[in-house]
Amino acid sequence: MKKKILLVSFCIFLPIFLLLFSYKAVLGMSDLTENQQETMNFLENKQELNLNYTSSEISHLKDVKGVMNLIDYLFYLSLIIITLIITYYKKNKKQLIKLFRYGGITTLISMGIILFLSLFAFNTTFTIFHQIFFPQGNWLFPTNSLLIQTFPIEFFIGISVRMFGLGILLGMVLVLVNSLLKKKS
Repeated sequence: MKKKILLVSFCIFLPIFLLLFSYKAVLGMSDLTENQQETMNFLENKQELNLNYTSSEISHLKDVKGVMNLIDYLFYLSLIIITLIITYYKKNKKQLIKLFRYGGITTLISMGIILFLSLFAFNTTFTIFHQIFFPQGNWLFPTNSLLIQTFPIEFFIGISVRMFGLGILLGMVLVLVNSLLKKKS
């Protein structure tokens, strides 16, 4: 029973960790405009916001900052959980192989589904995401607003495709690690 709980926990938290790692990596390596960089610095508590956003846009950005803080907590929590599970099984090669196999497959499937949705139903996926994380509805702005001009939909599509693509690549690496560990046993 304990093995199953740890395996299921690993399969839940590994894709979350890899998704958030991919998000941080892709965003960190993205070529941002000056306005995007200033806004990101604000969201990461690195500087005050000096752009002429409306009060509605600033309100939304403050909500985004809260979601980004939640993402940070979830990122580190998932890292701790998967590290503890791997450490627990460090001398049990058979169980490590199982963790990497199922964790890799779970990652590939979950990232693949989200990538598919991002490619073929981005607007719907984007809307659902915002309805979940910003239920108060302060995320809709006219197309000529500074926030939309700074972060057009193409920005989010590009980030999403790269993020989920990296997540799939990391999932494939885990499946490969599983195969290598299996051959050595």
